[in-house]
Order: sequence, then C-alpha cells, then structure tokens
Amino acid sequence: MEIPHCLGALDGMHIMDGKHMMDCPRNAGSACYNYKNFHSIVLLAICDAKYCFSFVDIGAYGSTNDASVLLNSTFGQAFQYRPTDLNLLSPSRHGNKDLPYVHVGDDIFPLKPWLMKPYSGKHLQECEQVYNCRLSRARRVIENTFGILAAKWRIFRRPIRAKIDLVKKVAKATVCLHNYLHTCS
Repeated sequence: MEIPHCLGALDGMHIMDGKHMMDCPRNAGSACYNYKNFHSIVLLAICDAKYCFSFVDIGAYGSTNDASVLLNSTFGQAFQYRPTDLNLLSPSRHGNKDLPYVHVGDDIFPLKPWLMKPYSGKHLQECEQVYNCRLSRARRVIENTFGILAAKWRIFRRPIRAKIDLVKKVAKATVCLHNYLHTCS
C-alpha cells in the first residue's frame, strides 16, 4: 500500500442467497434484502497488503450499509471508543506532527482519525485527485482479497442454501483457510 502507516483496507462483501434460498431469520422481513436486490448477509473485513484478513465481522443483515456494520462491530467500537485497548504502536513523529496509524475505506465510511476515505465531488484540485488515486490503489487490496476468496472458495459464487448460522460458519471457515493457505504458499 502506498499510504504511510496504513494498517489495512476496509470493505464489505455481500454473501448472497440468490432468490430467497438463504433461510432468513423469522420476522426479519426485508432486513436481509440489500440494495443489489437480493437477500444477503455482510462480511465486513480488513485485510493487509499481503491479501490476508486481519479482521472480519460476519452476519449483519444485507440491508445494513458497511458504515453501520463497522460502527456496530467490536472492531469499530474499539477504535471509536477504546483505541488504547487495541495496543497499536504509538504514532510516529514527522517534524512537529504525529503520523497516526490508519485504515483506508471507500466513501460510504465516515472520515475518522483512524479511517481515511476519498474526497468526494467532481471538481477536485489536482492534489485531491492524486490523493484519491493513491487511496484507490491502497483500497484495491481488499477488493482483490475478496476476489481471491471467491475464486478459491466457489461457494461464494452461487447462492448458499442454508440457515444464516451455517452461512456465518462457512464464511468464518473460508476466511481462516484463506489466511492459512495464503501464508503457507
């Protein structure tokens, strides 16, 4: 990644059910129905520059956007309210400024001291366009990691016919196996 002190890239992936094949919880209504017009649960993840997952949150309803999933996740809560609990390295000094450790995300996420996102709008200055380009390159790592996961574990390429608890277990297992196989090869 080209971002100094970047700990990882953050994004969400919808684990789909196709046409009502994943058994949604009773009384969930349209909670699992996402903006892509299918039922799903969300796999929110952070990965490092070597395509390994460092954090995952699995199981939020598909109708929930990535920013809300992050806010309600253990990781998001820790960074927001208890950053010292994470035992991260202290920010380094560059001149008279601290360089904090950060994550990169897309524009759905709120800008935080620990989360960088792109500038929005069409009429950006050249330095803002360069920043967006570099941030996009750093963020591409999570998209590639999801692609590698789906290519290796083809269960993610088609609807999963199972109860949500089993879908969560399958996702957790494949993430663990992905990291194991990726670090051993």
